[in-house]
Amino acid sequence: MAKKSHGSLSRMSRKENIQLTLMTIPTVIWYALFCYLPLFGIFFAFKDFTPVPGESLFENLFVNSPWVGLRNFSYLFRNPQYMDVLFNTLFYNIIFLVAGIVIPVTLAVLLAEVHQKKFTGVVQMALVLPYFISWVVVGYCIYGLLATDVGQINGLLKMFGADPVQWYQSPEYWRGILISLGIWKTSGYTMVIYLCSVNAIDRSLYEAAALDGANFFQRVRHVTLPHLRTTIATLFILGVGSILNSDFGLFYQVPLDSGALQSVTQTLDVYVYKSLMLQANFSFSSAAAFLQSGVGCILLVIANLITRKIDRDSALV
Repeated sequence: MAKKSHGSLSRMSRKENIQLTLMTIPTVIWYALFCYLPLFGIFFAFKDFTPVPGESLFENLFVNSPWVGLRNFSYLFRNPQYMDVLFNTLFYNIIFLVAGIVIPVTLAVLLAEVHQKKFTGVVQMALVLPYFISWVVVGYCIYGLLATDVGQINGLLKMFGADPVQWYQSPEYWRGILISLGIWKTSGYTMVIYLCSVNAIDRSLYEAAALDGANFFQRVRHVTLPHLRTTIATLFILGVGSILNSDFGLFYQVPLDSGALQSVTQTLDVYVYKSLMLQANFSFSSAAAFLQSGVGCILLVIANLITRKIDRDSALV
């Protein structure tokens, strides 16, 4: 009987493994098509791509385009715009990295203290909803508020006797606008991740801390935050790895690609896009994107190594 039981369990286990494997097929296909297949485009970064009409992409890339080594990369660093673009990218991402930990953790801790399920559900929905709104929609809503002639904000300024502001011609306002919108859109989604970790903490620890006389802030410091350190470390490492990436919709669609705002809205992703679409410079765009991904990968590995030195359990591997 034991052998029969063991055999049936093995067959059930194999059946479950087959089902789980089949469930992964769409994900594998997606990664193969959109992550691994486009890797051949790295060759653009090391070639002077000169397409010849009537010939295939592979002939143009591997036959008609000469190797130029690192010339595209050197041109990238010599470009006077590049340092401004790099500064914008790092400036925004460092703020988003810090705010993306502090604000969602604070929201998760506060929301975990609310024990009314209906209220908690409404608040969660309100906080998470912006994550699913397209930047195209957000961009035109912001335009409705900031448009010079018909914008609601300028209408209020005129009502109180103030001069209207040329918002899309005034770069000094847009760093705050973009940072606020970026935090507004992503904080709720990240908050859900932290909230799941907070809810998984053994409630007896809070009860024991309360019996010892710990107030709310002491319970957060000595119970909640230590249990969140692994989640915080994981999201921090991933954030460092993508510190040279930016939300294209936020920096391109929301300011409506206004040339007057380019000094504060152009990040690496927007820079690469414009180089490709406006200048049709495939080699230069590929070099910028390759450098962006390569540096991000190196930073991710370094951040993970540092985290493992500090707290081995919080590192990715």
